[in-house]
Amino acid sequence: MKTMKNPSESTLKKLFALSRNLCAFPQCGTAIVQSSLTMTGRVCHIKARSAGGPRYDSTQTEEERHGFGNLILLCSVHHDIVDAEPDKYTVELLQEIKEIHERDGDIELSVEGGRLARRLIESYFHIEASGEAQVMVASPGGIQARHVTIKTDKKNPPTPLPTDAIGADIEMRSYIEYLTKRYIEFRLGGIKSGKDRRPFHPSMFHQLIEREFGARANLLPQSRFGDLVAFIQAAIDDTIIGRNRRAYGERSYHSFEAHVDKLQGKKKKAQ
Repeated sequence: MKTMKNPSESTLKKLFALSRNLCAFPQCGTAIVQSSLTMTGRVCHIKARSAGGPRYDSTQTEEERHGFGNLILLCSVHHDIVDAEPDKYTVELLQEIKEIHERDGDIELSVEGGRLARRLIESYFHIEASGEAQVMVASPGGIQARHVTIKTDKKNPPTPLPTDAIGADIEMRSYIEYLTKRYIEFRLGGIKSGKDRRPFHPSMFHQLIEREFGARANLLPQSRFGDLVAFIQAAIDDTIIGRNRRAYGERSYHSFEAHVDKLQGKKKKAQ
């Protein structure tokens, strides 16, 4: 019996169309595929695709696991957030988020929508073909082959970084990612409570960093690490949740030194 190891192409097209090329997370609105064909989002499984993943359900069939109902489009930031907190972002909550997000979607794709959907599909599948038999993949202009192997493309090829860039240092990069996620979490928490009515989506903060420092965080020289850390920490402290925590003498984030200790502790456990 043939098992389904990935979503079908038609399922991904339907997901893209009904999601309108937007992250499903409430009040986000980040495009999954930019007009330049840059990928800023991911196809995510509500119930994890493999054992040990967040919200994994061993009773699911392969068809259910990779079917439309178990898939949701999220920007890379919110993908990491919902997977890091499965107790908060439960199956039921994500299904509700998906249903609300797709209510206004249209199953028909425009020419431009089709172009962007094709980029999403190509980024999700890595296709290797060999031979000459007539197996068509993604026609028109499809691949003809005797054997077609489809594997998930879990990682994009790494972008070369200057050796002195923050992104080239694992510990520095990890701490900036941690602080950024903390800021986003606090902003969204303030919006959810109704106390913060300012418009916000995660990409706005990345743009703010770029305007302030003249480059994306990962591309900044390591000599600017302290300045960047101070900038993000100040932004966290200035959120409604951050101000409330300070009023009660609570810290909103741990130090870089503590973060490095945690990373090293995880590394030792994995060995």
